[in-house]
Amino acid sequence: MKIIFHFGPPKTGTSAIQKWCSLNHEWLKNQGVYYPQHAVDVNGVSSGNLRKVFEGEKGSFHFSKALYESEVARARKADCHTLLFSSEFFFKNIEMIADTVPEATFIGYIRFGLEILQSSYNQAVKRHGKTTKFSPNSGSNSTLNTLSIKIQAVGESRFILRPYSTAIFKNNSLIADFLEALHIDNAHVNTTVGNVNSSYSLESIEVKRWFNQLESEALQVQLDLALQSYGKREKISLFSDDKFEAFKSMYLNQLKRFLNAHTVAKSEEFYAECRTLQNLPSREQELSLSQFEKILRTLVRQKKISLLTLYKTYQIALERKEQLEQPERVAVLKKILPIWVVIVEKLRRRCFSSNEV
Repeated sequence: MKIIFHFGPPKTGTSAIQKWCSLNHEWLKNQGVYYPQHAVDVNGVSSGNLRKVFEGEKGSFHFSKALYESEVARARKADCHTLLFSSEFFFKNIEMIADTVPEATFIGYIRFGLEILQSSYNQAVKRHGKTTKFSPNSGSNSTLNTLSIKIQAVGESRFILRPYSTAIFKNNSLIADFLEALHIDNAHVNTTVGNVNSSYSLESIEVKRWFNQLESEALQVQLDLALQSYGKREKISLFSDDKFEAFKSMYLNQLKRFLNAHTVAKSEEFYAECRTLQNLPSREQELSLSQFEKILRTLVRQKKISLLTLYKTYQIALERKEQLEQPERVAVLKKILPIWVVIVEKLRRRCFSSNEV
């Protein structure tokens, strides 16, 4: 039986692949490929098959031979010739998996580092609390450097590497391309997957970036879901043309070294495609006070943000006003909040204090 671990890496459509594979579990099984099913969140995101072969808590996960063998048994029972696992978590643990499962093959996608920069920034604002503006300071893709080390440690023959580029994907589809890598005919299956883990519009980035200054977990969750569907997804760049060309040159040099050192499908076509990449229309990261207010009012009106949660966030912002970037936005929060919310919250606090006494 073939054992394949899809490891991403990050920013190469892993969530889309996992969502499609999980939803098409039965179809894959009929093709002889066993993919353990898993849940996805409302954005189509998941940790994939992490918990199918690793156990423990975050920061102390370890490979479980027992869990792995259970999945092998299920694949055999289903009369499948291939067992497929997928998780970005596998990327950091390739050596561990390779030692524990010596027959394992690792499949992953290579994306041009310049394209990753803006996407990674969007994700950092969206999920990791980043508050500063886009300002890249490195012309090197750390993922490629790390992957190169892992390939040398595990062995080139154990890797299947493919370029992440819509223009190069089979049928311009990531899913169709992934199935081709698995030697599966996709002629009679729908390979569309819809939007997964959508990026923010520029306006959404600026709203979330400001609220990232505040410790309000409840609002952060609501904002993340609300802002993914707010605004137009314009094809814009946060790079000036000069910076774009400077970074492009550095990333092309790194990509060329990697492609020369390792086996990547359609590598010449991929490098040529990356060389033709041009900067998109450049936009500044700016959001006026009136735009900020309009966006928040829209999200409140659509009931995507709880007024009570917004009030609690306002209280936090008021206390930290002097330390905030653009502190004038605190007044906007107060302006949006209806008086009844303030009264209800004050009464609730008064009742709570009385009960304590």
